[in-house]
Amino acid sequence: MQDGTFFKELAEQGVRDYRSGRLDRRSFLALCAVAGAAPLAVSMGDAEAAANEIVMWNWGGDAVKCHTDAFGGPFAGDTGMKFKVDTSGPLQGKVKEMVDSGNVTADVADADAFDAIALGKSGHLEAIDYSIVDKSQVLEGFAWEHGVSIIFYGYAFMYDTGKFKDDPPSTWADFFDTAKYPGKRSLYKWANGAIEAALLADGVAGDAVYPIDLDRALAKIRSIKPDTYYWGSGAEAQQMIIDAEVSMGMVWLNRAKNVEADTGGRFRLNMNEAIAMPGAYIVPKGNPAGRENVMKFIASCQTPERQIALLECHGMTPSNPKAFGMIPDALQRFAVTSEENLSRVVLNDPVWWAENGGETVNRYLEAIG
Repeated sequence: MQDGTFFKELAEQGVRDYRSGRLDRRSFLALCAVAGAAPLAVSMGDAEAAANEIVMWNWGGDAVKCHTDAFGGPFAGDTGMKFKVDTSGPLQGKVKEMVDSGNVTADVADADAFDAIALGKSGHLEAIDYSIVDKSQVLEGFAWEHGVSIIFYGYAFMYDTGKFKDDPPSTWADFFDTAKYPGKRSLYKWANGAIEAALLADGVAGDAVYPIDLDRALAKIRSIKPDTYYWGSGAEAQQMIIDAEVSMGMVWLNRAKNVEADTGGRFRLNMNEAIAMPGAYIVPKGNPAGRENVMKFIASCQTPERQIALLECHGMTPSNPKAFGMIPDALQRFAVTSEENLSRVVLNDPVWWAENGGETVNRYLEAIG
């Protein structure tokens, strides 16, 4: 049945296979020659456009402008490739669905390191090409087979200087001590950071937090449950502190500087024992721009000056050790990988979270419910 419909469908399937990486350029052109010039004119144009832009998948908000200004714009200047952001959020389930369906629309996802471990293991990610991406420009231990850390974020707590002026809290043990430091607390409701903080508060050394003793952590968290509020977004955490609903509150570090400013310095950040979380750039298998192009983009994001630009815009800390000494003085106190803080933070173990995250989150939600 070699009619127009057949050739049109043949060309359209070819475009889908070309975009997903199942069909190389030479084979795609050969298929188009068989299918004819009419369907080629439109279909080829779409495929070529997809191959000449980088689409980043993240969570939106300020991250769009900041990633575009720090990374996307400079890469476009270097290569001529356009840069776009998909803000729908790269949840693990969404990445799996996209790859399994063959309809891959993103080239790189700004995700968590435990996503890189879990999705790499399930076969949904391209391996990072370390002949293009420079492993030496990543803090040791944070470059994995299917993901590489470009930034760190983290969890720490802020406290009310008006209430705790003479003997301010400086450890998670202080945070959990509601007798010595009375008042309400706030913790993240999705377990990350809170579990580690609870173990530190219970006397576990920073280098012995993993593997996590979940029973011990949850018992500590339950011990202050009557005095604890739980937040689900950075904005919510920030507002609880600004409104003085709590005397101490866990925050994402990229929010802390603004909170100090918004409260006129009444609430101050404590960075001792902060939980440093590695972000990871991951590449869905069959990304439209092609594996080599996205690896070049990731490599460009390792540039120290560009990582500093992202820190200044969005509060995300560089992963490249060459950038640590370039962190501006005004931001040193808020950056988990600054020379001031790196020795006193606890580095998250993404392998443990990839293997145990589901059960941990479920049991944590039961404990705080």
